[in-house]
Amino acid sequence: MSRYYDFWGSLTEQKATDRALDLADIKNGESILEVAVGTGRVFERIVFLNERGRTEGIDISPEMLARAEKRLKKHIVNYLLQVGDAYSLPFPDETFDLVISNYLFDLLPEQDFPRVLGEFKRVQKPGGRVMITTMTPGKRWYNRIWDRLANNTDILAGCRPISLEEDIRLAGFTNIHAEYVSQLTFPSLVIRAEKP
Repeated sequence: MSRYYDFWGSLTEQKATDRALDLADIKNGESILEVAVGTGRVFERIVFLNERGRTEGIDISPEMLARAEKRLKKHIVNYLLQVGDAYSLPFPDETFDLVISNYLFDLLPEQDFPRVLGEFKRVQKPGGRVMITTMTPGKRWYNRIWDRLANNTDILAGCRPISLEEDIRLAGFTNIHAEYVSQLTFPSLVIRAEKP
């Protein structure tokens, strides 16, 4: 998907990721991790919002990271990108003020949600924030076309609508805030929560 992901994202995910960055309330100088940076569309924006801070990103796909590196290398800024796995984040406990992840959980098996959320929580500082954006079940009939596409075709490359709020609560996060966003009928949920 690395070749056409930016086009797809601009058509269906941009509105939700814009809202996620608004809700993240990034303060320049923080330590921030993006898990599953993909081609770096959102990561690039995070880096510029946090130019005096520590911004790191991981992705399991070397092809996606190569595109992200190409996007970022023209800028002289403080960031680090590396291959990494959300199931075992390569960082010490309590490292980051903010962990952000867009459209990762809708690709993972549901039984793995607690493990990955546990890793997010482990690397967050107390009081740290988490921002997660996912594909979600459609609210209106025209949004539900994506549910059917996900369940009956391979057009979404394994992405499917999920409901993650309860998993986030069970993982021990607090102050959970969720917003439904639709772009070109594609339904997303933007979730902000905190580590106690």
